[in-house]
Amino acid sequence: MQRFRLADLAPAPWRNGGGVTREIARGALDGATDWDWRLSVARIAHDGPFSTFSGVDRVATLVDGAVRLESATQTQAWTTPGEAHGFAGETAFTARLDGGGARFFNVMVRRGRLVATVVAHRTSGVLAPAQDVQHGLLVLHGRFAVETPAGTERLEAEDGLLWAGARPALRATLDTPTGCLVEVRLSAPAQTDGAA
Repeated sequence: MQRFRLADLAPAPWRNGGGVTREIARGALDGATDWDWRLSVARIAHDGPFSTFSGVDRVATLVDGAVRLESATQTQAWTTPGEAHGFAGETAFTARLDGGGARFFNVMVRRGRLVATVVAHRTSGVLAPAQDVQHGLLVLHGRFAVETPAGTERLEAEDGLLWAGARPALRATLDTPTGCLVEVRLSAPAQTDGAA
């Protein structure tokens, strides 16, 4: 288990000047030379083109602000922290902000290699054990106490945890009147039977 805090992660400016990204972690499967999964938080500073990633599936969860992503064929809107939408990384979106800036918690996986599941928890409860490749937790707002086999981790807003491999059941207790804890699970794609 690894603990992280967004404020401790170095910001990397976008090439187009439209925002900055703080990378949380990335990883590769089976000795691949490029990443198969990547977790980050990106701040969108103004309207403009949204980055594309060929062969990548993305899930973007709103941390704060409000934003729409518009393409030639679709529009997706985020208005509430913890709201998540998935989309293909190849889609050429333009970001449209509603007022000031906005931040996304980005989960990206190489298509055909991994599948991402993202769930927002707004109350206390038990996170079921999971046999996945990678796991992550990030508190968007509020404060949570997360009971792990190694002890209790008290997570403030923008604190998080990472696990590699199987993860035991966890109890997450909300310590503030409101809060949002985002759970990420990265798993292998379901196998299909190709027999006729």
